[in-house]
Amino acid sequence: MEKHYLILAGLGFATIIMAWLPSFSEKMKISSPILLLLIGFGLYAVGLLLGWPDPLWDDQSLMYFSEALVIISLMGAGLKIGANYSLKAWRKPLLLVFITMPICMVSAFLLGQYFLLLSLPSSLLLAAVLAPTDPVLAAEVQLDDPLEEEEHANDIRFTLTAEAGLNDGVAYPFSYLAVLVAQAGSWAAFSFTDWLWDKLLLKVVIGVICGLFIGWLIGHLMDRIHKYAGVKTFVGFLALSLTFMTYGLTELLHGYGFLAVFFAGFSLRYYEKVDQDYKKKLHDFVQEMEHLFMVIYILLFGGSIMNGMLTLTDWKGVVFAFLFVLVIRPVAGLIGLWGVKKDFKSKLAVSFFGIRGIGSIFYLSWAFVTFDYFSHKNELYAITAYIILISIVIHGFTAPSVIGHFKKRGRFNKTHSQPKD
Repeated sequence: MEKHYLILAGLGFATIIMAWLPSFSEKMKISSPILLLLIGFGLYAVGLLLGWPDPLWDDQSLMYFSEALVIISLMGAGLKIGANYSLKAWRKPLLLVFITMPICMVSAFLLGQYFLLLSLPSSLLLAAVLAPTDPVLAAEVQLDDPLEEEEHANDIRFTLTAEAGLNDGVAYPFSYLAVLVAQAGSWAAFSFTDWLWDKLLLKVVIGVICGLFIGWLIGHLMDRIHKYAGVKTFVGFLALSLTFMTYGLTELLHGYGFLAVFFAGFSLRYYEKVDQDYKKKLHDFVQEMEHLFMVIYILLFGGSIMNGMLTLTDWKGVVFAFLFVLVIRPVAGLIGLWGVKKDFKSKLAVSFFGIRGIGSIFYLSWAFVTFDYFSHKNELYAITAYIILISIVIHGFTAPSVIGHFKKRGRFNKTHSQPKD
């Protein structure tokens, strides 16, 4: 019983820092995940009882936890995007999804096969889990206040927010591809046609349609109930209910719940008859829940690192991790944005901040729960952990300054473009 109380006290102590962490990180000009990681190292070092991974989590527990965190974050990403962004603005995130992401996957697959010497299914899985940028750890480079929608000043943040919302769902078919190939035992026994029509096309389409419809329906109901019954909905908790309902229903209807949750948030945010202040309240509630889950995850992630998680791969895994974060994603991003009429610095910023994180952990644990006979399981976890750690540190030290620079430049350009009296 005493251990139970110690765990509760430890969790309370660990999560209470949520109240001050954003302000501290802003003053120090580093991302909050870095501070959380250091706190996790410290709590593990002093022996605080928090149920530390040893050094890996149980696959199923990790899958459920990361699943909840990702869908909450995707709802937040959808609610951040307002109606002021034109179809033209969506070109950049779509290029990142349909050009940059495949380049990253092909590169990871080839390196997995010929550099890391992984099996074919494990190489496919590595490519799939590293495909999506993360909607959780990338909060520093995403849109913040959903009522601040100055498209020019927020162009980079919008692109990264929309990319994270879209590609978490688009990466799912390729995780299925790795699992199905592993289950079949070879390419020859694998049914490519079934995967293409079912796992790639059908589930994506159902996910998008379900998300747009549910978001619109909730917005419509809120408007009608207030108009005809005088009942006004003003609780932020609705955003969490909408998140889980959308995800569960879509998965039951054979669609991708990740895509549905993002588009439900986007659809509700776009619904004009819902009060703008209430939309902000929905966003703020989801963001606080996201921060709570993120604090717990990163603290435990820090403990798993201290407990030896990074020792489960060799030097090749470390080299691969640095190559992926510092070379493959930036180069693939610049290739994807090649024809976009933006200055090079803006395109480089978008390409560089392809942050990897909790989404990769979900796909990895989901694959191992779905099919428990992947080779190199521990190595895949360790390589993914290295990539997340490198992303947290490098992007964490650079994101606040870079985004701050573009914010100031946007305000400067806006002020000096106004006609003088």
